[in-house]
Amino acid sequence: MDDWIGDYNYLAPYSYRNIPLSGEIKFDLKFPTFKLHSAAKKTDLLQNKFSKGQTLLLSPKAKALFEKHHLDNTQWYSVEVLHIHRRMEYFILYMPNDRQSELINWSASSFAVVHRKEFNYEGGVMRPIEIASLSLNSFEEYLSEMRSLRDTEYIVRLKKAALVDNIEFDLFKMGGPLRGFFCSVHLKTAIEEAGLTGFRFEPVHG
Repeated sequence: MDDWIGDYNYLAPYSYRNIPLSGEIKFDLKFPTFKLHSAAKKTDLLQNKFSKGQTLLLSPKAKALFEKHHLDNTQWYSVEVLHIHRRMEYFILYMPNDRQSELINWSASSFAVVHRKEFNYEGGVMRPIEIASLSLNSFEEYLSEMRSLRDTEYIVRLKKAALVDNIEFDLFKMGGPLRGFFCSVHLKTAIEEAGLTGFRFEPVHG
């Protein structure tokens, strides 16, 4: 889904294009009526291009299930989705907090300095050429290393991720180096048992 109907000024102060990468949304955010392509399936999680990974677009059924679990801080926005001739209510889920600083087990994760643009072809996969292994103990060290390489041909790459034990949230969000939304096994099981559609899960390997 990457289209809308009606009048909407995406350059206006209220536009969804002003959704921050992190931090509370403090302006009067407004959304257009989104248009789901006629051949697309009406799933409980809709894939969309407008959010750039900052939000989830959920059905009322999915929202109700999520709210029964322990979520990190959330901001919800009701939106309208048009599918063929049917208008449906969906909800935008935004999480203002990025939790990589405290929820990645930095010392148990592994990193490397790699080429930005030079790759090896290994086992059918293009992998950046590794220059050196790297140990990091905090998000601040990761940012410092990234800044030091900013004007070079190298970048820091996460090789293996580990999370801390006993995370209190069933759903949370992280930024770099492990970007996305993360859920507990408990929430994953609930989503699958409820028959919610459109979800795809990948394990975080420690």
